[in-house]
Amino acid sequence: MGHRYALSHLDGDKETVIQFVQRGPLHDPIEGVTNQEVLRSVIDRVKVLDSEKAWHGNDLILMHLRQAIALHESRALEMKISKGAADVEFYETGDDGHFKA
Repeated sequence: MGHRYALSHLDGDKETVIQFVQRGPLHDPIEGVTNQEVLRSVIDRVKVLDSEKAWHGNDLILMHLRQAIALHESRALEMKISKGAADVEFYETGDDGHFKA
């Protein structure tokens, strides 16, 4: 529970399994996807659906999904900094003075 999900198919009786990555020391290592990768796939799906039939709410959906990715990455960066594993003062910045996206 918490790392593997069986998603029921619509219009059928099959399911798709999503396996999230597990890493030590808290878990036995198992390869899998990250939350960010799943969110990226949902972003792509919303873009495809919007190209087929536009809806004004899709822009808001995309903004929130992108914010969710940014928050996941912020969490990871904060953890790296607290472990001394990220020298952010050397990260490349863009013309706006912020980390390059």
